[in-house]
Amino acid sequence: METSPKTREVLARVRSGKIVDVTEDGRPTARIVPVAGRTPTPVMARLVESGKARLAVRPGYRPRTRPGDGGDRLSKALAVLRDEEMW
Repeated sequence: METSPKTREVLARVRSGKIVDVTEDGRPTARIVPVAGRTPTPVMARLVESGKARLAVRPGYRPRTRPGDGGDRLSKALAVLRDEEMW
């Protein structure tokens, strides 16, 4: 693919550190920025900054389960319900 002289000129400006706004019918549609000057913001940081999310108070914390928790209570309850069904 060959680039036009105008495209090369725009890319040269961007490489030199300039930011180029692209317009269509006078309305801004895109912005070309130098890669080295761009620092991506992690998504979570942006959400916290905008107030849409909060960081966990104790990240990675999971409460311990009691010895009786997590048994087959659901399985047993379903078995009882199946036994009661009339076919």
